[in-house]
Amino acid sequence: MAIRFKKRSGHSGLLYRLSLPIFLLIVTFIALFATAASYILIRVQNDHTLKMAEQSTKFVYRNMEYQLNTMNNVAAFLMSNQSIENLLMSTYQMPFEAVSDFYTLEANLQNLSLLSLLNDFGSGNVVQQSYVVSVALEPGSGLYAMATEHFSPITGIYKNNDLQNQKWFQSLNRGERQIVWWSQKSDADSAMIYSARKKTSLKDGRSVGMVIVGADTGSIRGIFDNARLDEGFHLLLDESDRVIYSERYNFLDDASELQYVRALADAKGSIITKIDGENHRVMFETLDNGWKLLAVVPESHFSRYTFAISAFGAATAAAALLIAGFWLRRIVVRVTVPITKLVTAIQRPEVVEFKEALPYLNTGIYEVDELNQKFASMLVTIHSLIEKSFTEEIERRQLQLELLHAQINPHFLYNTLDLINCRAIMTGDRETSQIVRSLANVFRYGLNRGQTWISLEEEMKQVEAYLHIQKMMMNDLHVDIQIPGDLLSATIVHLILQPLAENAIIHGFADRKSGCRIAISARLEREGLVLRVEDNGRGCDADKMNRMLRQPPVLDTNESNEAGSGYGTLNVHRRIQLHDGEGYGLRYVEVGEGTGTSVEVVMPYRPERPAVRKDAANV
Repeated sequence: MAIRFKKRSGHSGLLYRLSLPIFLLIVTFIALFATAASYILIRVQNDHTLKMAEQSTKFVYRNMEYQLNTMNNVAAFLMSNQSIENLLMSTYQMPFEAVSDFYTLEANLQNLSLLSLLNDFGSGNVVQQSYVVSVALEPGSGLYAMATEHFSPITGIYKNNDLQNQKWFQSLNRGERQIVWWSQKSDADSAMIYSARKKTSLKDGRSVGMVIVGADTGSIRGIFDNARLDEGFHLLLDESDRVIYSERYNFLDDASELQYVRALADAKGSIITKIDGENHRVMFETLDNGWKLLAVVPESHFSRYTFAISAFGAATAAAALLIAGFWLRRIVVRVTVPITKLVTAIQRPEVVEFKEALPYLNTGIYEVDELNQKFASMLVTIHSLIEKSFTEEIERRQLQLELLHAQINPHFLYNTLDLINCRAIMTGDRETSQIVRSLANVFRYGLNRGQTWISLEEEMKQVEAYLHIQKMMMNDLHVDIQIPGDLLSATIVHLILQPLAENAIIHGFADRKSGCRIAISARLEREGLVLRVEDNGRGCDADKMNRMLRQPPVLDTNESNEAGSGYGTLNVHRRIQLHDGEGYGLRYVEVGEGTGTSVEVVMPYRPERPAVRKDAANV
């Protein structure tokens, strides 16, 4: 007997089976490592760029707060200084008596304006600026008569007549706010920011006038110059969303219609919006006076190093893959080529058919050489074992056939039964005659002249003969057979139904002597011919029986040990599968606990007996 190896086609050898998974594993590892490293570097770089932009915004914010607080401090000094309070609240008999105090107050204002706490912040093109400090007096002040008639946004003492219609003046007078901020251009066309407070007497609380402190916006340009953005621009807006300072917009431009300005709902935060068709990040904070400071930076600025880092990571990964692939190839070839040579030698017909020994391979690898020698020895051993087993199997089957022929001599059996039948008729024992004739039919159809296949009609005759004998042995056995006439010609494997009926009587009615019923029916379904044998005996566990049928057969076991059955249900099930395939056989149907047993035989529907279909071991 020859062992044949199936040769695989394509690149499915050991070399490819080893190298491909390992290479894919290396590729996956390198790709994940390169991706993770690039991602981390990109995130670190982008976060650093974002942090620098945020620090720039915070720097501007803190210094702007400082500048505005300085202006507030100047106003607070004027309002709380006792000397200035005395000058403002003094009364005079004649106007000329107030001249000395007027010039004293004006000198104090000039000195305050020259304090210039708004220092230059390092910008080379911004000169040091001074404040505009002025007082707009009401008639309640003794210096009112000496004050200048018309207000001008420069340091000085003025009457408040020109300011009565100003919104900020009216807001202070109504007490809606304690301090107001606004911006406007001066007479010299300079961009100015102002704050104003209402001055009241420290003694009796009478309103004396307004303290106004102003500063040129050039004084804050140094702050933005020292925190200049690499890309983007700053925007300082007043409460009406007019531009106070920006590298992009002009002084007092209306920014309220800008989409990203309208989107600023909170006091501080960051939003992403489109400006000129490109995504920008807008970082904003609100100053104490209600003004908003914005830093607008393109999103591309934060990811400007993404491409470079990604390209470097991809190049590094590609180089690592090339090096890993080269060394992997060398290692795998070193191991797999000798094994491939061994497999090629095994596939030679002369070696496979045991006509010659496996060639000796000296590969220099101990494991492969040892495998070659041991495999050669194993082939020789297998060859001898196969021949011995095959010879013993043929001899065993031959002895079994001879024993079966010796045990069953149909002619002798039938003649003996006919003799018994004739003697019973001659003595008038009709009942014994019927039993003998039924038994003869059972043997006749059961042996079936050594044929594997039998018609359903002949199978039913054998079952009826068997049940006829059982009805004589049992006092109360009822048999119900319902087989459609068009199915009687169907061909089935012989000796199928009788073992099932026998199993029902012996097991189902073991502890029952009356009211016994067996029903046999047949029907056609999509899966084929279905024969059913059911009884009203003590029943069985259908799931357990089905699991038993699904278990693989055990060789050299005596299946006849099932109580009450010479062949047994396992024998029936396996013979059907042997001839019709694994998809057919027996199946137990759940009918309820204690209500009997129902077992079905499923096999292909063959309307007519096959022309030549005999058992391999005809008796």
